[in-house]
Amino acid sequence: MATTAPIQDLAAAVRSGDRRALARAVTLVESTRSDHRDDAARLIELLAPAAGGAFRIGISGVPGAGKSTFIEAFGLHLIAAGHRVAVLSVDPSSPASGGSILGDKTRMAELARRPEVFIRPTPSGGTLGGVARRTREALLVCEAAGFDIVLVETVGVGQSETAVAGMTDLFLLLLVPGGGDELQGIKRGIVELADLVLVNKADGDLAGAAERAVEAYRNALTLLRPRSAGWDVPVAACSSVTGAGIAAAWDAMERYRETMTASGELAARRAGQAGEWLWGETAETLLERLREHAGVRERLPELERAVREGTLPPTVGARRLIESFLGGGGAPDEAARAALGTAAQASSPAPGRLNHVAIAVPDLEGARQAFSRLPCARVSEPRALPEHGVTVVFVALSNTKIELVTPLGERSPLRSFLEKNPGGGIHHLSIEVPDVRAAAAALAAQGARVLGDGEPKLGAHGTPVLFLHPKDFCGTLLELEETD
Repeated sequence: MATTAPIQDLAAAVRSGDRRALARAVTLVESTRSDHRDDAARLIELLAPAAGGAFRIGISGVPGAGKSTFIEAFGLHLIAAGHRVAVLSVDPSSPASGGSILGDKTRMAELARRPEVFIRPTPSGGTLGGVARRTREALLVCEAAGFDIVLVETVGVGQSETAVAGMTDLFLLLLVPGGGDELQGIKRGIVELADLVLVNKADGDLAGAAERAVEAYRNALTLLRPRSAGWDVPVAACSSVTGAGIAAAWDAMERYRETMTASGELAARRAGQAGEWLWGETAETLLERLREHAGVRERLPELERAVREGTLPPTVGARRLIESFLGGGGAPDEAARAALGTAAQASSPAPGRLNHVAIAVPDLEGARQAFSRLPCARVSEPRALPEHGVTVVFVALSNTKIELVTPLGERSPLRSFLEKNPGGGIHHLSIEVPDVRAAAAALAAQGARVLGDGEPKLGAHGTPVLFLHPKDFCGTLLELEETD
């Protein structure tokens, strides 16, 4: 991919330690503008070789635990020891206005004035898990700029803030004494992900309560499986006001880093986090593209209204949106038009696209292996459908599907077919229609015979289906499947 000169210049400036360039780079990677995303990706690609050397520390805790004041005291201790510190502070966004106060920097006034420190407040933007969507990218940019300690402060909502543990080397949980949180320690959630637990505000009248909280949490952690087999999670007290316990906390973090590096677990954890990042970014990007897709936008109002009115299950509506998206192009495909279409389309007997070809086979595993050799075919594991008397394997192709079916149970309807065709063969073709009853009625009016009692049954995909007699379609059994 060609890299434009301005992005190359920006990457070079970041690597040289230019703070203005660092701020611009973080702004670029955090931007949600579609025209910025390509530049942001190119920038990350250029900076990645220079990143990865920092100690990444995630800091979370209950509201009022004093995360910002702790970070100021801790950060001052780190720079006194010769470190360069980047702080990525995530502020909650208003669900009403979408705005954020971004006041963490004002609560770290002394730290913010130090040239060895870079503090970047970022709105969460509604992202769950206590961090912003682009926090990982911002972290890499800070590493490439030469910061050897990166602190990620979460929004502080409590037990749900676990995303930061998936992007940092060490997860620090800050608690407060006497707040009733000791009992929360025995719950599975944020506590069991912690690599270090600190009870803050261990000063003045709260000093005694802090020590009792430390003992309570030590006991609680014995009931939980440790995150790492080679590390016993320390629990200690500290004070951001007096500085007590800050140096000891850093000593514990350094021991953790040495232990995890020596065992290879730190490298393994980062590799796992990179894989999770890949899939998370893929999912979020696909969701963005889906929302922007013209076919999806055309179908969405009708489907959303049907879901809100209770006439369409949300799972079915979601499937139809995805089908519109995967149909390709800017406009919805014919099945989508039928779903959204006019009364004339709804009453039309004309079938839609081919949904799948069903092949009855005597040896399902043998057939599965045979079709697995097809290029670009995705072959599922066998799935038993006792209500239909079959076991099925789905073979997904780019433009349709194949279903390999074999009898399940003595009363399976496939048994008579395989008795006549012992080697197997095409059992039926499935055609999508917007209204299975209307389509069947229109075809019956032209002489086609509907099998059974004429009432639709739920097929293997959970949608209404009807079958038409093979003698009316050149010896081929046809299934009408309602897709709306």
